[in-house]
Amino acid sequence: MSEIGNERALLRSDYVPPIGYIEEVIINILSRLPLSWSAKKPKYIICPYPEDYDTINHLCLMEENGIISEDVPLFGFEEVCSPEIMCFLNGLICSVNEDCEGLNDVDINIFNPITHDSIVLPRGSPSVQIPSVGIAFDPKSNDFKAFRFFSDSSKGEVVKYKCEVYTSRSTEWRIISEDVQRPYRSNIHPFCPYYASISGAVYWFVLSREKRGTPVRILSVDMNDNFTEIDLPTQLHEWSFLIELEGCLSVVHLTNPEHYPLSQNEDPQPHLEVYKFENSQWHLRSKSIIDLINVHSFNSVAARDTEIFFIIKHEDESVCFLIFDFVEGSFTTLDLDEQFEDYCPVAFPFVESLLKYYLEQLIPTICFCTKIFHRQWNLGGAISGLQLQFPSSFRFAAPSLPLLILFTLVPILLYRLLFDNTSTITVADLESLSTVE
Repeated sequence: MSEIGNERALLRSDYVPPIGYIEEVIINILSRLPLSWSAKKPKYIICPYPEDYDTINHLCLMEENGIISEDVPLFGFEEVCSPEIMCFLNGLICSVNEDCEGLNDVDINIFNPITHDSIVLPRGSPSVQIPSVGIAFDPKSNDFKAFRFFSDSSKGEVVKYKCEVYTSRSTEWRIISEDVQRPYRSNIHPFCPYYASISGAVYWFVLSREKRGTPVRILSVDMNDNFTEIDLPTQLHEWSFLIELEGCLSVVHLTNPEHYPLSQNEDPQPHLEVYKFENSQWHLRSKSIIDLINVHSFNSVAARDTEIFFIIKHEDESVCFLIFDFVEGSFTTLDLDEQFEDYCPVAFPFVESLLKYYLEQLIPTICFCTKIFHRQWNLGGAISGLQLQFPSSFRFAAPSLPLLILFTLVPILLYRLLFDNTSTITVADLESLSTVE
Protein backbone atom coordinates (compact mmCIF):
# COMPACT_ATOMS: atom_id res chain seq x y z
CA MET A 1 0.00 0.00 0.00
CA SER A 2 1.22 3.49 -0.79
CA GLU A 3 -0.02 6.91 0.19
CA ILE A 4 -0.14 9.90 -2.14
CA GLY A 5 -0.93 12.97 -0.04
CA ASN A 6 -4.27 12.30 1.60
CA GLU A 7 -5.31 9.93 -1.18
CA ARG A 8 -4.71 6.18 -1.05
CA ALA A 9 -4.00 3.93 -3.97
CA LEU A 10 -3.79 0.15 -3.56
CA LEU A 11 -0.80 -1.40 -5.32
CA ARG A 12 -0.77 -5.21 -5.03
CA SER A 13 2.63 -6.88 -5.40
CA ASP A 14 1.06 -10.18 -6.49
CA TYR A 15 -0.44 -8.63 -9.62
CA VAL A 16 1.71 -8.38 -12.74
CA PRO A 17 0.10 -5.88 -15.15
CA PRO A 18 0.37 -6.35 -18.91
CA ILE A 19 3.09 -4.52 -20.81
CA GLY A 20 0.61 -2.05 -22.30
CA TYR A 21 -0.50 -1.01 -18.84
CA ILE A 22 3.11 -0.49 -17.73
CA GLU A 23 3.61 1.83 -20.70
CA GLU A 24 0.57 3.83 -19.63
CA VAL A 25 1.97 4.11 -16.11
CA ILE A 26 5.28 5.41 -17.49
CA ILE A 27 3.45 7.96 -19.65
CA ASN A 28 1.38 8.99 -16.63
CA ILE A 29 4.53 9.54 -14.55
CA LEU A 30 6.25 11.53 -17.30
CA SER A 31 3.15 13.65 -17.92
CA ARG A 32 3.16 14.75 -14.28
CA LEU A 33 6.72 16.04 -14.38
CA PRO A 34 7.04 19.84 -14.32
CA LEU A 35 7.16 21.48 -17.73
CA SER A 36 10.64 22.81 -16.96
CA TRP A 37 11.84 19.19 -17.13
CA SER A 38 11.01 18.97 -20.84
CA ALA A 39 11.59 22.65 -21.64
CA LYS A 40 15.39 22.44 -21.45
CA LYS A 41 15.66 21.61 -25.16
CA PRO A 42 12.85 23.47 -26.91
CA LYS A 43 12.34 22.94 -30.62
CA TYR A 44 10.38 24.51 -33.43
CA ILE A 45 7.55 22.72 -35.10
CA ILE A 46 6.69 23.71 -38.65
CA CYS A 47 3.22 23.43 -40.13
CA PRO A 48 3.52 22.98 -43.92
CA TYR A 49 0.32 24.44 -45.35
CA PRO A 50 -0.31 23.10 -48.87
CA GLU A 51 -0.51 25.79 -51.54
CA ASP A 52 -4.20 25.01 -52.00
CA TYR A 53 -4.65 25.65 -48.24
CA ASP A 54 -6.81 22.57 -47.97
CA THR A 55 -5.63 19.67 -45.83
CA ILE A 56 -2.82 19.41 -43.31
CA ASN A 57 -1.77 15.84 -42.55
CA HIS A 58 1.56 16.27 -40.76
CA LEU A 59 3.85 18.62 -38.87
CA CYS A 60 7.65 18.83 -39.07
CA LEU A 61 9.80 18.84 -35.95
CA MET A 62 12.93 21.00 -36.25
CA GLU A 63 15.89 20.47 -33.94
CA GLU A 64 18.12 23.19 -32.51
CA ASN A 65 20.59 22.79 -35.39
CA GLY A 66 17.91 23.56 -37.98
CA ILE A 67 17.57 19.93 -39.10
CA ILE A 68 14.08 18.51 -39.67
CA SER A 69 14.28 15.43 -37.45
CA GLU A 70 10.88 13.86 -37.97
CA ASP A 71 7.38 14.22 -39.35
CA VAL A 72 4.59 14.18 -36.79
CA PRO A 73 1.35 12.79 -38.30
CA LEU A 74 -1.88 14.59 -37.54
CA PHE A 75 -5.10 12.73 -36.88
CA GLY A 76 -8.64 14.03 -37.24
CA PHE A 77 -7.99 16.59 -39.98
CA GLU A 78 -9.49 14.55 -42.78
CA GLU A 79 -13.02 15.91 -42.31
CA VAL A 80 -12.40 19.59 -41.60
CA CYS A 81 -12.20 22.56 -43.94
CA SER A 82 -8.94 24.52 -44.15
CA PRO A 83 -7.58 23.69 -40.68
CA GLU A 84 -5.63 26.61 -39.30
CA ILE A 85 -2.97 26.07 -36.65
CA MET A 86 -3.21 28.97 -34.22
CA CYS A 87 -0.75 28.39 -31.42
CA PHE A 88 1.24 25.92 -29.37
CA LEU A 89 0.77 25.91 -25.61
CA ASN A 90 3.24 23.85 -23.60
CA GLY A 91 3.23 21.02 -26.10
CA LEU A 92 -0.46 21.35 -26.96
CA ILE A 93 -1.74 22.64 -30.29
CA CYS A 94 -4.78 24.82 -30.90
CA SER A 95 -6.34 24.73 -34.34
CA VAL A 96 -9.31 26.71 -35.62
CA ASN A 97 -11.31 25.34 -38.53
CA GLU A 98 -13.88 27.35 -40.44
CA ASP A 99 -17.31 25.84 -40.83
CA CYS A 100 -17.63 23.77 -44.01
CA GLU A 101 -21.33 24.58 -44.40
CA GLY A 102 -20.81 28.31 -44.91
CA LEU A 103 -21.92 29.31 -41.42
CA ASN A 104 -20.08 32.10 -39.62
CA ASP A 105 -18.55 29.78 -37.07
CA VAL A 106 -15.39 27.87 -36.29
CA ASP A 107 -14.47 24.58 -34.66
CA ILE A 108 -11.80 24.86 -31.97
CA ASN A 109 -9.55 21.84 -31.41
CA ILE A 110 -6.85 21.37 -28.79
CA PHE A 111 -4.63 18.32 -29.11
CA ASN A 112 -1.23 16.87 -28.29
CA PRO A 113 0.66 15.74 -31.42
CA ILE A 114 2.83 13.38 -29.35
CA THR A 115 0.12 11.45 -27.47
CA HIS A 116 -2.61 12.09 -30.11
CA ASP A 117 -5.11 13.07 -27.38
CA SER A 118 -7.47 15.83 -28.47
CA ILE A 119 -10.67 17.66 -27.60
CA VAL A 120 -13.16 19.60 -29.69
CA LEU A 121 -14.85 22.51 -27.95
CA PRO A 122 -18.62 22.99 -28.40
CA ARG A 123 -19.91 25.73 -30.70
CA GLY A 124 -20.34 29.20 -29.24
CA SER A 125 -22.95 31.92 -29.71
CA PRO A 126 -24.20 32.68 -33.24
CA SER A 127 -22.14 35.33 -35.04
CA VAL A 128 -22.77 37.47 -38.11
CA GLN A 129 -19.05 37.35 -38.93
CA ILE A 130 -16.35 34.71 -38.57
CA PRO A 131 -15.32 34.78 -34.88
CA SER A 132 -11.78 35.39 -33.67
CA VAL A 133 -10.30 32.99 -31.14
CA GLY A 134 -7.55 33.23 -28.54
CA ILE A 135 -6.34 30.50 -26.18
CA ALA A 136 -4.66 31.10 -22.81
CA PHE A 137 -2.91 28.39 -20.82
CA ASP A 138 -1.94 28.59 -17.15
CA PRO A 139 1.20 26.45 -16.63
CA LYS A 140 0.72 26.49 -12.85
CA SER A 141 -2.70 24.86 -12.86
CA ASN A 142 -2.60 23.22 -16.32
CA ASP A 143 -5.91 24.94 -17.11
CA PHE A 144 -6.77 26.59 -20.40
CA LYS A 145 -9.29 29.23 -21.44
CA ALA A 146 -10.65 29.77 -24.92
CA PHE A 147 -11.72 33.35 -25.68
CA ARG A 148 -14.13 33.71 -28.59
CA PHE A 149 -14.88 37.13 -30.08
CA PHE A 150 -18.18 37.25 -31.99
CA SER A 151 -20.74 39.76 -33.24
CA ASP A 152 -24.53 39.51 -33.18
CA SER A 153 -25.14 42.99 -34.62
CA SER A 154 -27.92 43.32 -37.17
CA LYS A 155 -27.65 45.03 -40.54
CA GLY A 156 -27.37 48.79 -40.26
CA GLU A 157 -26.03 48.63 -36.72
CA VAL A 158 -22.49 49.52 -35.73
CA VAL A 159 -20.65 46.22 -35.47
CA LYS A 160 -19.75 45.44 -31.88
CA TYR A 161 -17.93 42.39 -30.70
CA LYS A 162 -18.62 40.42 -27.57
CA CYS A 163 -16.24 38.06 -25.83
CA GLU A 164 -17.22 34.71 -24.39
CA VAL A 165 -15.02 32.22 -22.61
CA TYR A 166 -14.81 28.46 -22.31
CA THR A 167 -12.58 26.91 -19.66
CA SER A 168 -11.17 23.45 -19.06
CA ARG A 169 -13.47 23.22 -16.02
CA SER A 170 -16.73 24.34 -17.64
CA THR A 171 -19.31 22.81 -19.97
CA GLU A 172 -20.56 25.90 -21.82
CA TRP A 173 -19.51 29.30 -23.12
CA ARG A 174 -19.95 32.33 -20.85
CA ILE A 175 -20.00 35.99 -22.00
CA ILE A 176 -17.49 38.19 -20.16
CA SER A 177 -17.66 41.39 -22.26
CA GLU A 178 -20.45 43.01 -24.27
CA ASP A 179 -18.19 45.37 -26.23
CA VAL A 180 -14.53 44.66 -26.93
CA GLN A 181 -12.12 45.23 -29.82
CA ARG A 182 -11.29 41.83 -31.18
CA PRO A 183 -8.01 40.47 -32.60
CA TYR A 184 -7.67 40.82 -36.38
CA ARG A 185 -5.66 38.78 -38.82
CA SER A 186 -3.27 40.83 -40.93
CA ASN A 187 -4.07 41.09 -44.63
CA ILE A 188 -0.35 41.37 -45.37
CA HIS A 189 0.74 38.45 -43.16
CA PRO A 190 -2.25 36.06 -43.35
CA PHE A 191 -0.35 33.05 -41.96
CA CYS A 192 1.22 34.86 -39.01
CA PRO A 193 -0.61 34.36 -35.66
CA TYR A 194 -2.50 37.53 -34.76
CA TYR A 195 -2.14 37.17 -31.00
CA ALA A 196 0.35 35.95 -28.40
CA SER A 197 -0.48 33.65 -25.49
CA ILE A 198 1.86 34.19 -22.55
CA SER A 199 1.63 32.96 -18.94
CA GLY A 200 -2.15 32.68 -18.83
CA ALA A 201 -3.00 35.80 -20.86
CA VAL A 202 -3.82 36.56 -24.49
CA TYR A 203 -2.37 39.70 -26.10
CA TRP A 204 -3.30 41.31 -29.41
CA PHE A 205 -2.95 44.58 -31.30
CA VAL A 206 -5.83 47.05 -31.43
CA LEU A 207 -5.69 48.47 -34.96
CA SER A 208 -6.26 52.02 -36.17
CA ARG A 209 -9.48 52.77 -38.02
CA GLU A 210 -7.81 55.52 -40.06
CA LYS A 211 -4.59 53.70 -41.00
CA ARG A 212 -5.59 50.18 -41.86
CA GLY A 213 -3.47 47.53 -40.19
CA THR A 214 -1.55 49.98 -37.99
CA PRO A 215 -1.47 49.08 -34.25
CA VAL A 216 -2.46 51.83 -31.82
CA ARG A 217 -2.26 49.86 -28.55
CA ILE A 218 -2.19 46.35 -27.10
CA LEU A 219 -5.16 44.71 -25.41
CA SER A 220 -5.02 41.61 -23.20
CA VAL A 221 -7.33 39.32 -21.26
CA ASP A 222 -6.17 36.96 -18.52
CA MET A 223 -7.37 33.83 -16.75
CA ASN A 224 -9.44 35.99 -14.37
CA ASP A 225 -11.31 37.56 -17.32
CA ASN A 226 -9.64 40.93 -16.73
CA PHE A 227 -9.03 43.14 -19.78
CA THR A 228 -5.96 45.39 -19.77
CA GLU A 229 -4.69 48.05 -22.18
CA ILE A 230 -0.94 48.43 -22.77
CA ASP A 231 0.71 51.33 -24.57
CA LEU A 232 2.98 50.59 -27.51
CA PRO A 233 6.76 50.73 -26.99
CA THR A 234 7.17 52.94 -30.07
CA GLN A 235 5.30 53.89 -33.22
CA LEU A 236 4.43 50.65 -34.99
CA HIS A 237 3.03 49.65 -38.36
CA GLU A 238 1.92 46.53 -40.22
CA TRP A 239 5.39 45.01 -40.00
CA SER A 240 5.21 44.61 -36.21
CA PHE A 241 4.57 41.35 -34.37
CA LEU A 242 3.72 40.15 -30.86
CA ILE A 243 5.73 37.23 -29.48
CA GLU A 244 6.76 35.63 -26.20
CA LEU A 245 10.41 36.27 -25.41
CA GLU A 246 12.14 35.08 -22.24
CA GLY A 247 8.71 34.51 -20.69
CA CYS A 248 7.55 38.08 -21.35
CA LEU A 249 5.36 39.89 -23.84
CA SER A 250 7.58 41.29 -26.59
CA VAL A 251 7.23 43.24 -29.83
CA VAL A 252 9.30 42.58 -32.95
CA HIS A 253 9.37 45.76 -35.04
CA LEU A 254 10.86 46.18 -38.51
CA THR A 255 11.71 49.83 -39.15
CA ASN A 256 11.61 51.19 -42.67
CA PRO A 257 10.49 48.04 -44.49
CA GLU A 258 10.37 48.25 -48.25
CA HIS A 259 7.21 49.89 -49.66
CA TYR A 260 6.42 51.52 -46.28
CA PRO A 261 6.72 55.32 -45.86
CA LEU A 262 9.26 56.65 -43.38
CA SER A 263 8.10 58.60 -40.35
CA GLN A 264 9.69 61.98 -39.68
CA ASN A 265 12.26 60.72 -37.17
CA GLU A 266 12.85 57.25 -38.60
CA ASP A 267 16.31 56.09 -39.58
CA PRO A 268 16.38 55.30 -43.34
CA GLN A 269 18.56 52.25 -42.62
CA PRO A 270 16.27 49.22 -41.99
CA HIS A 271 16.54 47.90 -38.43
CA LEU A 272 15.10 44.99 -36.53
CA GLU A 273 14.02 46.16 -33.06
CA VAL A 274 12.95 43.86 -30.24
CA TYR A 275 11.09 45.36 -27.27
CA LYS A 276 10.43 43.43 -24.07
CA PHE A 277 7.63 44.26 -21.60
CA GLU A 278 8.85 43.59 -18.07
CA ASN A 279 7.77 45.06 -14.72
CA SER A 280 5.08 47.09 -16.53
CA GLN A 281 7.69 48.86 -18.66
CA TRP A 282 9.03 48.49 -22.18
CA HIS A 283 12.75 47.90 -22.69
CA LEU A 284 14.66 47.84 -25.98
CA ARG A 285 16.09 44.31 -25.87
CA SER A 286 17.90 44.37 -29.21
CA LYS A 287 18.45 46.48 -32.33
CA SER A 288 20.24 45.26 -35.45
CA ILE A 289 20.50 46.24 -39.10
CA ILE A 290 18.51 43.92 -41.33
CA ASP A 291 18.41 43.68 -45.11
CA LEU A 292 14.81 43.60 -46.33
CA ILE A 293 14.79 43.32 -50.11
CA ASN A 294 11.80 42.15 -52.15
CA VAL A 295 9.97 40.99 -49.03
CA HIS A 296 6.30 40.26 -49.63
CA SER A 297 5.20 39.09 -46.17
CA PHE A 298 6.12 37.09 -43.07
CA ASN A 299 4.74 33.59 -42.58
CA SER A 300 6.15 33.33 -39.06
CA VAL A 301 7.84 35.27 -36.30
CA ALA A 302 8.54 32.81 -33.46
CA ALA A 303 11.01 32.91 -30.57
CA ARG A 304 12.79 30.58 -28.16
CA ASP A 305 15.79 31.06 -25.88
CA THR A 306 17.89 33.87 -27.39
CA GLU A 307 16.72 33.60 -30.98
CA ILE A 308 13.86 34.62 -33.24
CA PHE A 309 12.87 32.46 -36.20
CA PHE A 310 11.55 34.27 -39.29
CA ILE A 311 9.93 32.60 -42.28
CA ILE A 312 9.89 35.28 -44.97
CA LYS A 313 8.03 35.16 -48.27
CA HIS A 314 9.58 37.14 -51.14
CA GLU A 315 7.89 38.83 -54.07
CA ASP A 316 8.95 35.97 -56.37
CA GLU A 317 7.15 33.45 -54.08
CA SER A 318 10.43 32.05 -52.72
CA VAL A 319 10.74 31.50 -48.97
CA CYS A 320 13.63 32.40 -46.67
CA PHE A 321 14.24 30.74 -43.29
CA LEU A 322 16.14 33.15 -41.05
CA ILE A 323 17.34 32.77 -37.45
CA PHE A 324 18.19 35.98 -35.55
CA ASP A 325 20.28 35.72 -32.37
CA PHE A 326 19.33 38.89 -30.50
CA VAL A 327 22.17 38.53 -27.99
CA GLU A 328 24.90 38.20 -30.62
CA GLY A 329 23.06 40.37 -33.12
CA SER A 330 23.73 37.78 -35.84
CA PHE A 331 21.61 36.24 -38.61
CA THR A 332 21.73 32.65 -39.87
CA THR A 333 19.95 31.39 -42.98
CA LEU A 334 18.65 27.81 -42.90
CA ASP A 335 18.65 25.65 -46.01
CA LEU A 336 15.08 24.36 -45.92
CA ASP A 337 13.86 25.55 -49.31
CA GLU A 338 13.65 22.13 -50.98
CA GLN A 339 11.94 20.47 -48.03
CA PHE A 340 9.07 22.96 -48.09
CA GLU A 341 8.80 23.51 -51.81
CA ASP A 342 5.14 23.93 -52.84
CA TYR A 343 4.21 24.62 -49.21
CA CYS A 344 3.50 27.72 -47.13
CA PRO A 345 5.40 26.82 -43.93
CA VAL A 346 4.52 28.36 -40.56
CA ALA A 347 6.70 27.82 -37.47
CA PHE A 348 5.91 27.76 -33.76
CA PRO A 349 8.11 27.27 -30.70
CA PHE A 350 7.41 23.79 -29.40
CA VAL A 351 8.18 21.78 -26.28
CA GLU A 352 7.66 18.05 -26.60
CA SER A 353 5.29 17.04 -23.83
CA LEU A 354 3.17 14.13 -22.70
CA LEU A 355 0.61 16.46 -21.12
CA LYS A 356 -2.88 15.16 -21.50
CA TYR A 357 -4.38 14.86 -18.05
CA TYR A 358 -5.36 18.50 -17.78
CA LEU A 359 -7.67 18.00 -20.75
CA GLU A 360 -9.52 15.47 -18.63
CA GLN A 361 -10.07 17.68 -15.57
CA LEU A 362 -13.46 18.84 -16.81
CA ILE A 363 -15.31 15.88 -15.30
CA PRO A 364 -12.54 13.81 -13.68
CA THR A 365 -14.49 10.75 -12.58
CA ILE A 366 -16.42 10.36 -15.82
CA CYS A 367 -13.28 10.90 -17.86
CA PHE A 368 -11.61 8.19 -15.81
CA CYS A 369 -14.44 5.87 -16.75
CA THR A 370 -14.04 6.62 -20.44
CA LYS A 371 -10.38 5.66 -20.03
CA ILE A 372 -11.41 2.35 -18.45
CA PHE A 373 -13.85 1.74 -21.32
CA HIS A 374 -11.18 2.69 -23.82
CA ARG A 375 -8.62 0.43 -22.16
CA GLN A 376 -10.85 -2.62 -21.89
CA TRP A 377 -13.19 -2.31 -24.89
CA ASN A 378 -11.46 0.27 -27.10
CA LEU A 379 -14.17 2.92 -26.88
CA GLY A 380 -14.04 6.70 -27.02
CA GLY A 381 -16.42 9.26 -25.55
CA ALA A 382 -18.33 12.54 -25.75
CA ILE A 383 -19.05 14.28 -22.46
CA SER A 384 -21.16 17.37 -21.73
CA GLY A 385 -20.55 18.96 -25.11
CA LEU A 386 -16.78 18.42 -24.96
CA GLN A 387 -15.73 15.67 -27.34
CA LEU A 388 -12.81 13.53 -26.21
CA GLN A 389 -11.13 11.97 -29.23
CA PHE A 390 -9.15 8.74 -28.93
CA PRO A 391 -7.56 6.65 -31.72
CA SER A 392 -10.83 4.77 -32.15
CA SER A 393 -13.73 4.82 -34.55
CA PHE A 394 -16.34 4.18 -31.86
CA ARG A 395 -17.79 6.82 -29.53
CA PHE A 396 -20.50 6.79 -26.91
CA ALA A 397 -22.41 9.66 -25.32
CA ALA A 398 -23.72 10.34 -21.82
CA PRO A 399 -26.52 12.88 -22.27
CA SER A 400 -28.47 12.26 -19.07
CA LEU A 401 -27.84 11.78 -15.38
CA PRO A 402 -28.90 8.09 -15.26
CA LEU A 403 -26.51 7.27 -18.07
CA LEU A 404 -23.77 9.26 -16.37
CA ILE A 405 -24.26 7.21 -13.22
CA LEU A 406 -24.38 3.99 -15.24
CA PHE A 407 -21.19 4.74 -17.13
CA THR A 408 -19.52 5.90 -13.92
CA LEU A 409 -20.31 3.12 -11.46
CA VAL A 410 -20.34 0.05 -13.71
CA PRO A 411 -16.80 0.48 -15.05
CA ILE A 412 -15.48 1.18 -11.55
CA LEU A 413 -17.20 -1.94 -10.23
CA LEU A 414 -15.70 -4.00 -13.05
CA TYR A 415 -12.33 -2.42 -12.41
CA ARG A 416 -12.47 -3.37 -8.71
CA LEU A 417 -13.57 -6.92 -9.54
CA LEU A 418 -10.88 -7.43 -12.16
CA PHE A 419 -7.92 -5.74 -10.50
CA ASP A 420 -8.64 -5.18 -6.83
CA ASN A 421 -10.70 -8.27 -5.85
CA THR A 422 -13.24 -6.13 -3.98
CA SER A 423 -16.68 -4.86 -4.86
CA THR A 424 -17.36 -2.08 -2.33
CA ILE A 425 -17.54 1.40 -3.88
CA THR A 426 -17.30 4.50 -1.70
CA VAL A 427 -17.09 8.25 -2.30
CA ALA A 428 -13.40 7.99 -1.45
CA ASP A 429 -13.03 5.47 -4.25
CA LEU A 430 -14.56 7.86 -6.75
CA GLU A 431 -12.30 10.68 -5.61
CA SER A 432 -9.14 8.60 -5.62
CA LEU A 433 -9.89 6.96 -8.96
CA SER A 434 -10.42 10.37 -10.54
CA THR A 435 -6.90 11.44 -9.58
CA VAL A 436 -4.89 8.20 -9.54
CA GLU A 437 -4.81 6.01 -12.60
